[in-house]
Amino acid sequence: MHCGHLCLGLSFLALLAILGPYFALNRETQTLDGPVREALSGSYVTLSAGVTHYELSGPEDGETVVLIHGGTIPLYAWDAQVSPLRDAGFRVLRYDQFGRGYSDRPNVDYDRAFYRKQLEDLLAALDIESPVNLIGVSFGGAIAATFAKAHPERVAKLVLIAPVVDYAEGRVLFGLAKIPLLSEWYARVFSVRATVARANGFFQASGADPSYAQRFEEQTRFEGYEQALLSMSRTDALTSYRDTYAALGGLPTLLLWGSEDAEISREHMELLRASLNNVTWIEIEGAGHGVTIQRKDEVNRQVAEFLGTQ
Repeated sequence: MHCGHLCLGLSFLALLAILGPYFALNRETQTLDGPVREALSGSYVTLSAGVTHYELSGPEDGETVVLIHGGTIPLYAWDAQVSPLRDAGFRVLRYDQFGRGYSDRPNVDYDRAFYRKQLEDLLAALDIESPVNLIGVSFGGAIAATFAKAHPERVAKLVLIAPVVDYAEGRVLFGLAKIPLLSEWYARVFSVRATVARANGFFQASGADPSYAQRFEEQTRFEGYEQALLSMSRTDALTSYRDTYAALGGLPTLLLWGSEDAEISREHMELLRASLNNVTWIEIEGAGHGVTIQRKDEVNRQVAEFLGTQ
């Protein structure tokens, strides 16, 4: 009997040790709704899967450039690129992917088709029908390539900055994401906190404005961020895009990468150089994954030259 009470007590303590952090570390204390958005900057449009936060600026008769951010940092990742592109005469569109920034966090599968559909819907909602130039960084590069493969007639030029090729390759934790309950617990207790820490390290290494860290932290407080991050890890969003890039044909593509990038390997960049049929390769010595911030002037010059070339 005594052992029974002891075992019961130990089991309770073990359960408390597991569930305690899960409930204590819940970050999502806010709902992203109309009143909240009224106090925030930017424009909003309702698409088939929910509300998307976007910014469209520059001359109305300019050629459209769409900036697609990576898997974690929202549209302000492009702050250093918007003004130079506008000054060069381009109409610039940037937006928050679903699950990030001030866009909705619908409870759906965050797979590559879902991200492609958001871009399709956004261009339709804004009546942008002419071919656009797509610029994607990291995971945004994979989204850009997915869109270009599906709609080659709608893309004039493609700029891939340290694009994801196969982010799940060699990362055991992506298998953990598919285990029910355990994955939810791990995401709450470890993954989201690690994502925030990773972003803060990225900002510091890139010399980004201190407000970036504050804005990043803010987006994790809105309901649905955690499930969106977990869903992305469970789907094909971060698996291999080798076939996608290989199917782009002769689409003019600028491939830009920092030589010290610890996120995207040189091996993957060499693979892309070999598989893209019409590629301009730029390696920026000494730059890391935050090359668009860290070496913004050089990146902006290379992009402007490429987009301005017939």
